[in-house]
Amino acid sequence: MVGPWCHDDLVSRRQALSASRLVEMSTTLPDVALKERVNWTNITFKGKGFAWVNHPENRAMIKAHHDERDALLATAPAVYEAGWATNSSAWVRVRLELADPEEVFELLEEAWRMTATKRAIQAFDEARGG
Repeated sequence: MVGPWCHDDLVSRRQALSASRLVEMSTTLPDVALKERVNWTNITFKGKGFAWVNHPENRAMIKAHHDERDALLATAPAVYEAGWATNSSAWVRVRLELADPEEVFELLEEAWRMTATKRAIQAFDEARGG
């Protein structure tokens, strides 16, 4: 799945992903709210957090399923690190400058889906022709 922002003229895989760009990408998802702080941004769906971005460190923490996090850690340990976990989710730390922008957007979209309502997800999928 490719995010709506992924056009050759906007994003290049060779271009390093920045914290600011990740925040911008998150706004393409419905009902996303941003809580800006001095050094970080909390990305939420109607107040339910699904990602945090640390601007000075160019890092993100993104909600994921346990199996997705395990796969990312196994395939790209220089990019992804384990964050905290609960019974229902596992958080992934991302070194954004090393990450593939499309892969990170897929992770971000899946985090949004884990947090959004069924109605919001259905409307989003219908708008995309899915």
